[in-house]
Amino acid sequence: MSVWDNSVKISSINIFLHGRISKRYFGMEVEGKMKRKEFVVIGMGQFGSHVAMTLASSGATVMIIDKNENNLEMVADYVTHAICLDATNAEAMKQLGIKNYDGAIIAIGHDLESNVLITIQLKEMGVPFIMTKAATDLEGRILCKVGADKVIAPDKEMGIRVGNHLMNGNYFEAIELSEKYSIVDIGVPTSWVGDSLRSLNIRHKYGVSIIGIRMKDRLSVNPEPDYELQPEDILIVLGHNSELQRLHEIR
Repeated sequence: MSVWDNSVKISSINIFLHGRISKRYFGMEVEGKMKRKEFVVIGMGQFGSHVAMTLASSGATVMIIDKNENNLEMVADYVTHAICLDATNAEAMKQLGIKNYDGAIIAIGHDLESNVLITIQLKEMGVPFIMTKAATDLEGRILCKVGADKVIAPDKEMGIRVGNHLMNGNYFEAIELSEKYSIVDIGVPTSWVGDSLRSLNIRHKYGVSIIGIRMKDRLSVNPEPDYELQPEDILIVLGHNSELQRLHEIR
């Protein structure tokens, strides 16, 4: 079993949540000092490597595990510990003290059997939070049944995101809250310029909510209903994807 050790700095972390990135501080005060969060990431493919490096660069203590030493070498300089090990080996995994970590991310590729086995082992060890990657909805349901706290499907989620962006050409940015609901930035349609939010009655007519407006020099949250829209404004809109699509058709 090969091991690398490195030190990292405390900062903030980007977490993928329902297809969006939100910045949070990943640490807590303990007797006046910041305690680092600790994570183990299993599998150093493209997905696992990016998760591990993001966690480490944001201040977390990170242990990475992969049975391929070449995969580890590409990430080892960025993380605290790098272990060359077959993660399905329960006895060897127990020796690493993973139960004391805040969470584990299983980022193995298309190997359901290994994913299931590792998930069960981590659950039995008492790891408080287990996130794993699934290739299909069926795999996701199986992994939840055996103990995964969170199952993600990166390919599916990115495909939905890209599809929505391609369909909604005038959207500047989108945050997928679920497969059906999103928050999007959208330019003010020409026909709305000079009208107030009250007169447009957007919620009643289109079934969406304007939760903010990006103006030239500021961001207005919960804008006043009598505010008259300007051509350079960017609307922040919450709603069902089908209703948001209708806004794309307004000129």
